[in-house]
Amino acid sequence: MIRMSRTGRDGATTYYRAEKRHSDAGFLINCTPCGMYPDDESIPVRLSRFGALVGVVDVIYNPLRTRLVRAALKAGIPAEGGLYMLVSQAVAAYELFTGKKADGGLTDRIYAELMGSLENIVLIGMPSSGKTTVGKYIAKKTGREFTDTDRVIVKNAGKDIKTIFAESGEAAFREIETETIRSLSCGNTGKVIATGGGAVLNVLNIERLKRNGRVYWLDRPLAALMPTSDRPVTSDRESLARTFHFRYPKYKAYCDVRISARKNVPTTAEKVIAEFVKHSSPSSGDRADRTRGEGK
Repeated sequence: MIRMSRTGRDGATTYYRAEKRHSDAGFLINCTPCGMYPDDESIPVRLSRFGALVGVVDVIYNPLRTRLVRAALKAGIPAEGGLYMLVSQAVAAYELFTGKKADGGLTDRIYAELMGSLENIVLIGMPSSGKTTVGKYIAKKTGREFTDTDRVIVKNAGKDIKTIFAESGEAAFREIETETIRSLSCGNTGKVIATGGGAVLNVLNIERLKRNGRVYWLDRPLAALMPTSDRPVTSDRESLARTFHFRYPKYKAYCDVRISARKNVPTTAEKVIAEFVKHSSPSSGDRADRTRGEGK
């Protein structure tokens, strides 16, 4: 076992030396606060330097998935954040202080309940795919707070999106969008978040949303989508089709779950709710799925 630290004090090796001398390590466990909210953009090591890893654990539980965990999952390496360990410690403390033995499934049940209450439900998809209306339905049905990134942008800017595009251009709007998503995803849990259709154009947006969220793609066929006059890139049928075909592979690649949005709002919303409940169930086996690499 090799201990790493920034300074290399007390017999530890530095991160730099570890990357050079111990690239054959099989497991990596982060026991530092590096990557913890509010500094959740940090990552302690470059996983690309450790080519033999078969498992990564980060004891941090806020965010639910740190940059380190997300990087491992993207690389196909099984990884887990610190929430399960936190719950296990609580159960062990209960047994120690009460002298009573907790039943075997208590840790899994508490973990699943916490994940179900803390994890955000994130909606992505084309303009007019129903993200806002479906999101509001889900929020009302589940008692969660609903947030629409486009509406936050409009409120903060004091002008609509069409005006932002006209005055500052799309690149400026995308910068505002990325900063808005960073703000909403950083430290916020238990919400329903509807994103703008172009949020997938910057992979950093998805990475941030996935740290505390499960991403659902509302996949509505092109024929069922409507041009939106307040969205410059989808204001007519031609631009709508062009945008649809360009973004489709990104929605497919970045989502955790694809939800067919062919039918009405309640039907689509209930599909999302049902999948999320199953995903959060301790008996679904989905915790194991979360720790395995994404393969995306």
